[in-house]
Amino acid sequence: MKTKHIVQILPMYHTDGEDTLKKLAHVTKFDTFDEQIVIDFLDNNKVDGIILRAPAKITPAILDGCHHVKAISGAGVGLDNIDVAYATKRGIRILHAPKTNSQATAEHAISLLLATMKDIPLFHKETQMGNFGSRDEKYTRELHNKKLGLIGFGSIAQKVAKIMKYGFNMNVLVYVRTIDEPRKKLADSLGVELTTSIEQVFHESDAISLHIPLTDDTKELIDRTYFDIMKPSAVFINTARGGIINEEDLVAALKSGKIFRAGIDVFTIEPPPSDHPFFDLEEVIVTPHIGGISLEAAKATSVIIAENLVKAINGEQLMTIANREQLVAKERT
Repeated sequence: MKTKHIVQILPMYHTDGEDTLKKLAHVTKFDTFDEQIVIDFLDNNKVDGIILRAPAKITPAILDGCHHVKAISGAGVGLDNIDVAYATKRGIRILHAPKTNSQATAEHAISLLLATMKDIPLFHKETQMGNFGSRDEKYTRELHNKKLGLIGFGSIAQKVAKIMKYGFNMNVLVYVRTIDEPRKKLADSLGVELTTSIEQVFHESDAISLHIPLTDDTKELIDRTYFDIMKPSAVFINTARGGIINEEDLVAALKSGKIFRAGIDVFTIEPPPSDHPFFDLEEVIVTPHIGGISLEAAKATSVIIAENLVKAINGEQLMTIANREQLVAKERT
């Protein structure tokens, strides 16, 4: 018997997840996001859980209306569209997706890296226009034996490191905040070098790929301080979160020729405005935050998210509860 009531805000990444959710609970779905409509619905209905997809947000005002809500789940790994701290104060479990999209995101980062080094969009456009002679006007660039700098060393970065080290014979330099023995052993097994100097990565690398979460500490962390010390032949890839970089500084670096190309899958504001400066730059390849939503990843992730939300509502302890430790500490006080 479906005794749990779940509010779904915006479609999930795959219909398999929605079908699973409907089998496990009674679902009320909102195909658009309006904060006040959600608040009004919560005030007038008993809701046990919420599942949402960006650009929908869980704000303090919505959380104040969560009179019966026990758990809220995002549709992806990131939780920057959910006020986790305020939810924790209200005793609500916040879930993120398990990292089933690591392979998809790693492959997309590599795709952007290849596209920027080979100027694929530019040659595609020139060929369509009949300019076959564009092949004589400029060279593509090889990755072989060049240095790849990774900012972060989580599951996605590790996959990128392995593929580029052994598939392209790149020298891989990874920035981490601290180097402990387990991390050192992992780096050694992958044949990559660790450093606690982010400046070293930006100064030495021929290509840089960003793989850290967006937090208060990382917001606009990557700015002109780092773009200014990159090689003018280097490319910059971001499949993490748009807010980690200062977009204006990246535009300035590209326009001035301080760096060669950028591959961008994420934006500070999503969807980005139609007049976003990236769109006017030949030096930037953009995609609409699709790095982690391959068909395979979307299907697997959406089903697990649906199952985990119902489990969390029922009180099960899961590793994907992002504020699990904080809630335990809160219960002890």
